[in-house]
Amino acid sequence: MSTPVVILGCSGNCVDILESMLACNLAQGVELYRPLGFLDDDPARRGQSLYGYPVLGPISCLSQWGEALVVTAIGSSASFSRKPALLEGLGLPRQRFATIIHPSAQVSGWAQLGQGCVVLQQATVCAGAQVDDHVVVLPSSVISHDAHIADYTILAGGVIVSGFVKVEKNCYLGAGSTIRERLTIGAGTLVGMGSVVVKSVAAGAVVIGNPARERKS
Repeated sequence: MSTPVVILGCSGNCVDILESMLACNLAQGVELYRPLGFLDDDPARRGQSLYGYPVLGPISCLSQWGEALVVTAIGSSASFSRKPALLEGLGLPRQRFATIIHPSAQVSGWAQLGQGCVVLQQATVCAGAQVDDHVVVLPSSVISHDAHIADYTILAGGVIVSGFVKVEKNCYLGAGSTIRERLTIGAGTLVGMGSVVVKSVAAGAVVIGNPARERKS
């Protein structure tokens, strides 16, 4: 029996979630997931469809889809800080969130993934890694052995998180950034694209460059 899923948001990596579900179905030869469509608060999206799947309405309409599971990759470098409030505001139990792993991703059987995670094409999650709820891992990123990625964090494409790193809640690691082993990245941190982080970072910081330095406001 297939699982109905509603995707929150209908652009960027939210479309990649749709492709990942369809790729899972194809790889398994059965309909594991039945995507119902997208929910998006942009009025200009109403009545549209993407790749044959409808924009069903605003996010506030979610209750119309019963017990369908929910998943999202909402969150850019500009908006990631708002993701916890969005998801917590839905008032859904944890088990209502789907975890979607593209079949080309490599997730160790000795890694742990929470609810609502998204792991996209060619990403790798190594043995001993702990990935908490609502983490998004974009294509070709690597979470090395024994790293811990806390709730709501987003790894953009091509990020490398080295072994024993701790990334606290609701961080954004920009495309192509690298985190040296055994560091801690404080909650709410933004790591700029291409940055090389060689020392631990305090909560709420913005760090950029190689080696990465904190940007002062």
